[in-house]
Amino acid sequence: MVDQLTLAPLFSEGAIIQGEQPVTIFGWGTPGLRVKVALGQYQRQTITPADEKWTVQFPAQSYNQTLTLTVEAGSASVTRHVQAGDVYLVAGQSNIEYKMADDADFEAARANFTATNLSFYYTPQVEYETKRQFGWADEPDPRWQKLTAENLGQVSAVAYYALAQVAAKHPTRPIGMLQCYKGGTSASSWISEANLKADAKLADAYLQPYEATVTGRSQADFDAAEAKYEATVTAYNQKKADYIEAHPELSLEAVKMHVGHTPWPPPMQPKSYLRPNGLYHTMVQKTVPYTVKAMVWYQGENDADHAQLYDRLLPRLITEWRRDLGNPGLPVFVVQLPQYQDEPHHAWAQIRQAQWQTTQALNDCTLVSLVDTGEHHNIHPVHKQASGKRLGQALLSGEGTPTVVAVERTADQISLQVAPATSLSAKPGDGIEALVDSTWQPVDFEIDGTTLKVKAPKAKALRYAYRNAPAPAFFNEGKLPLSPFLITF
Repeated sequence: MVDQLTLAPLFSEGAIIQGEQPVTIFGWGTPGLRVKVALGQYQRQTITPADEKWTVQFPAQSYNQTLTLTVEAGSASVTRHVQAGDVYLVAGQSNIEYKMADDADFEAARANFTATNLSFYYTPQVEYETKRQFGWADEPDPRWQKLTAENLGQVSAVAYYALAQVAAKHPTRPIGMLQCYKGGTSASSWISEANLKADAKLADAYLQPYEATVTGRSQADFDAAEAKYEATVTAYNQKKADYIEAHPELSLEAVKMHVGHTPWPPPMQPKSYLRPNGLYHTMVQKTVPYTVKAMVWYQGENDADHAQLYDRLLPRLITEWRRDLGNPGLPVFVVQLPQYQDEPHHAWAQIRQAQWQTTQALNDCTLVSLVDTGEHHNIHPVHKQASGKRLGQALLSGEGTPTVVAVERTADQISLQVAPATSLSAKPGDGIEALVDSTWQPVDFEIDGTTLKVKAPKAKALRYAYRNAPAPAFFNEGKLPLSPFLITF
């Protein structure tokens, strides 16, 4: 139990709070504790509830202000100075976590750094806790920090390249990068147990196997399995290092074609961060309900083994996070997976399909496709600049990459309306296929403005670029790729 008063570390000195929206301040305390909060000229108070998490809300604050935030309870008092700007929550797994220091263009980006109005907060990757804790080995003292050329290597590469564009567009406005991610994770780790239980198929796929794996086993069993796994990883790393030393001219992608991929996942155990709903409690609940302008979700790689269920998992995650953030209409930008070959047949195609369908089904949900990027045999592409800049364009414009938004069928033709676009062009690559007499076959098409017209009168379904590592053929006037699709009739 919390003894007295804790203000969420997100409200550290120099924190960026969301401007021009009602803003929520929160923390933890002993149940029944009266908490008084002042933000600028406004004052609020509340009683800490039984779950120990208190919240208060203040009116919208205009941009570019520095405000004094004071929190008092009993004899405890905390004062911070915060700035009103725009805050972007970036979340997911390893490709959004991928650091600038590892990016192929890092040195050039550091030499040309100008985003002096950018600040960042790194949510500690708390893997397991028996009592609430905020620091972790990777970040013992969570706090907002000004981004500089010196610490640029610490932040998400995709997020930096995106938000550097936002910062350049609004050079006098504080821009906040709120990072909440962990590599190798399933979306099931990021949503609540109740949310998973509400869908029987998700419960069967994620909760029941976990319970079956950990039930009836001792800590000695878990330790032995972990030791065996670590030995396997060590052997793999040595094999990879030896191959790189012998073949320094090869890219990491080429090396992995010879030595294979890092053994994954580690064995499951009760303290594993991979457990269902684990990070929802240890990370998400430390982040919400922080007020943000928009959320970016870049994930899906680790759900390839249940790709057919991602269309159930992703909308549940977005809806729950929006609720927990206190904004059911929060703009969400879903990053669609790039090319990658080394997965089960069509697994990444199914994930991309779910990402597209989710953005079609949910309001204020925008798709940013990376299907024309990636490395066929490296799950972590080393060039993040193009991906980040594309995301930045979407954050600034509110428009994503083109998708099929309407389908019209006549006796001899199927018309696919594409947006956003003012024109479409085609280049050599994957064409459109139709399912006719239980067989997929290429079909003729023509481009009419922003419509793809397909001659397939007997088609039971159409698909485009529906494989793990496709060659996109259709682009809008901004050279942005059309999302892959599978449409059934």
